[in-house]
Amino acid sequence: MTVAKDASVRRLIDRAKDGTIPPQEVKQIAQAVTEGRAGRAGRELYQRLYAVARAGGPAYEPLIATYLIYPEDPMVSALAVQVLTGQWRVGAKYRKQILELLGSPEWDLDDDVFMAAVSGAGWILHDGFDAELLSALLKLAEEGRGEYNDDIMQRWAVEAIARALGASHAELTRLPEGVTLAEWSQGVLRAARDRLHEAGHQP
Repeated sequence: MTVAKDASVRRLIDRAKDGTIPPQEVKQIAQAVTEGRAGRAGRELYQRLYAVARAGGPAYEPLIATYLIYPEDPMVSALAVQVLTGQWRVGAKYRKQILELLGSPEWDLDDDVFMAAVSGAGWILHDGFDAELLSALLKLAEEGRGEYNDDIMQRWAVEAIARALGASHAELTRLPEGVTLAEWSQGVLRAARDRLHEAGHQP
């Protein structure tokens, strides 16, 4: 990408945040993405998709959704997950893809999509119960990912479960007084297991 083009795309992001991209231009940007004129991967595609999502809104859901599973650029895939689950809250439509991404696909080398999917699953569950998604998060929180097991990922899964169970942002960022992180985490996981148990006994 040339310096001039790079600066132009950066300005596009700023304008998307400011709300100064008119609908007709959003349509043109979306058209460029659809026709492949933004490239298959890299900063330009990511930033154009960001601009479409931010300035165009849910009317562009079909376009954003085509990038949910996008091995050519995991950051683009992660963006699509974040927009559809946390921003537009339509993630339940794409639960199959989210479950696939929770499996840590080989092409997600830096875990960008995996982390977005964990968070996204929490938002889906916040808006409606899904036993399979909750079970997947619970397994990640309790067992890690085998050879990829680490504390950060498990904490991320616990926080997503807490959000799913209705925890506020404040509750996720500040532990109750006198409660350790381990105690809080165990309480969240216990509540999740109870929720799955209750669901299994409902007619």
